Amino acid sequence: MKKNIQNIFSTIEKLTANNKKQSVELIAVSKKKSTSEILEALSLGINNFGENYLQESLQKISELKNKNIIWHFIGKVQSNKCKDIAENFEWVHTLDRLKIAKKLNEYTPSGKKLKVLIQVNLDNDENKGGIKKENLEELMKNITKFKNLEFRGLMIMPSANAKKEELRLIYEEAYSLTNSMEVKEHNLELSMGMTNDFKIAIEEGSSMIRIGTGIFGER
Repeated sequence: MKKNIQNIFSTIEKLTANNKKQSVELIAVSKKKSTSEILEALSLGINNFGENYLQESLQKISELKNKNIIWHFIGKVQSNKCKDIAENFEWVHTLDRLKIAKKLNEYTPSGKKLKVLIQVNLDNDENKGGIKKENLEELMKNITKFKNLEFRGLMIMPSANAKKEELRLIYEEAYSLTNSMEVKEHNLELSMGMTNDFKIAIEEGSSMIRIGTGIFGER
């Protein structure tokens, strides 16, 4: 794991060397991984962890509550899971419905701002989540009205069978979309890129990469 993480950090450094404005956060996708593996990754310089499955993640979050970990929910958000997600996570990457935004806002504890990314489906793959880009502006405007949510950018999850050239076009479009959105308070994040394509994602402007296998090895 140490070598894997060092290689990823080194690659990030090389790919962003000529762009002083770009910083890239490494999120370790820790679904199906033990708390001991998470602690090892933490000791090696990662403190952002992404979880897909709520029940599994709640156990880990409870066991590691005294550790300096930022938890990201990166799975599909269901209505009946909103309370636990709002209470236990700092980031949600996969928001794509107003109904879910309302519930997350309702259940976010007082004094906390839940950071949310809107998942956008740019390749119109019916088998995965994400809002169509023509509906993005409206959802973003609605989210910014909620006092307990903080709109922080976009998340992209391309089709698993997308070819390299297609990925680059999708990521290029995602970067343009992010840049076209106006939010005064802070720079917007762009969560895109996984183990097999994070280099392309960084080259196209990603600011958050979500890596599981590339850190922990095959499941």
